Amino acid sequence: MTIPGRVSIEPRAIRAIVEAATADTFRTARKGVKAKVHADHGRLEVEIATPYGGAEPVLGAAARGRDAVSARSSELTGARFDRVRVRITGLTQLDDRRRVE
Repeated sequence: MTIPGRVSIEPRAIRAIVEAATADTFRTARKGVKAKVHADHGRLEVEIATPYGGAEPVLGAAARGRDAVSARSSELTGARFDRVRVRITGLTQLDDRRRVE
């Protein structure tokens, strides 16, 4: 069944989803992640600043993480991200005992 109308997601909701996906992907605390969502004529661009808490080399993790965050955020929102930029702001060590999976 198709219902006429339009569905939109506010940029702040998309930002919250992107930040949560980023924290999970980069194994860091959610409070350290900042994302900016730019919507321009139906195109979505995201800028992410995050610490990194993993063990693999940073450059490879950033590239794979960017793709993973984009895919997961698209899956959750149904939106397509035309551009995703990731900036690693620092290195952290996440205490896995306090992490809920």
